[in-house]
Amino acid sequence: MLSDSAKQKIQELKARYPQARSAIMPALYVAQEEYGWLPQEAIDQVAAEMGMTSTEVGSVASFYTMFHLKPVGEHVIEFCTDLPCALAGADAAYERLCHRLGLDHEQETTADGAITLRHAPCLGGCDKVPVLLVDNSTQYQSMTDEKLDALVAALRAGGKR
Repeated sequence: MLSDSAKQKIQELKARYPQARSAIMPALYVAQEEYGWLPQEAIDQVAAEMGMTSTEVGSVASFYTMFHLKPVGEHVIEFCTDLPCALAGADAAYERLCHRLGLDHEQETTADGAITLRHAPCLGGCDKVPVLLVDNSTQYQSMTDEKLDALVAALRAGGKR
């Protein structure tokens, strides 16, 4: 259930836009922050706060990769493997990172729930491959195996590097 504080934030967001429904993405971020992901219950509650249908809100949430429709780890690593990055070796780096984290192709989150690793669309750093985005906020470029190991160690220790 969305807290009263989250509901208030959504109402404040709606007031910032000439068309209240334009606040849908920020409202989804508020709900995702509350839940850690967007279960159907969160989508339904956002819809109620926004005066929209659950289908409309769910369509937005499912379209954008920054919204999580299933539980994720404490930290989320979005790893760019689009064609330019793949041609420059990102696929191989992604596979090495999967192996280090103990993930297979069907599993995105480590067994301890610390890290979720996902393929990402272009992150805008094709000249500095591999490129990744951590927790939807910090971009890392030119990641060597050593840098990836250090980042994973820092994330597991509870921070960012």
